[in-house]
Amino acid sequence: MQRKPLMIILSGAPGSGKTTLAKAIADYLRLPHIPRDDVLRGMELTRGGEINRGGEGVQAYFSILESMCKLGVSFVTDGTLYRGLSEKDVKERFIPIATVINVHTRSRNEYERFVQREKQREGWSAEWVESHMDRLKEIYNDTVDPLDFGVPIIEVDANDGYNPSLPEVAARIRELYADTRPGITLP
Repeated sequence: MQRKPLMIILSGAPGSGKTTLAKAIADYLRLPHIPRDDVLRGMELTRGGEINRGGEGVQAYFSILESMCKLGVSFVTDGTLYRGLSEKDVKERFIPIATVINVHTRSRNEYERFVQREKQREGWSAEWVESHMDRLKEIYNDTVDPLDFGVPIIEVDANDGYNPSLPEVAARIRELYADTRPGITLP
């Protein structure tokens, strides 16, 4: 009997280091990485402009994750999750079909990290970044703490490296996933 695929969700406030840590975990565990922002940017490229990121964008992203789970593919994903909005989707769509582990990142300087990241993107504009700063401040309280999905949570301080370290986070993920079917290990 096949066990459920592993779905590692990286959450945290914008600029807290979710994507960077998600890539590192995916590389370390040799799993695919599916960043929400890449899915949304792919939709925007196809459509030739901005999309409703909170509506159709999130639904497309969740549909991709759901397909991965149903196909039996374990993976790492990251995206800003919102208190009062994301819990229902995760609980109803993913808990029944995946072993979900939430890795939650925290950082002191989320806003500064967000601005620095955006400045490195091709075609960035100061106007776009400024317009998003108010939104970041507005959503901060809904994103800074881990949401209650009823799954294991690994909290990571991403201020100066990772605490716990990447190998420690990976070991904890392996341990939690091994509990779902002893004797099978991640690389």
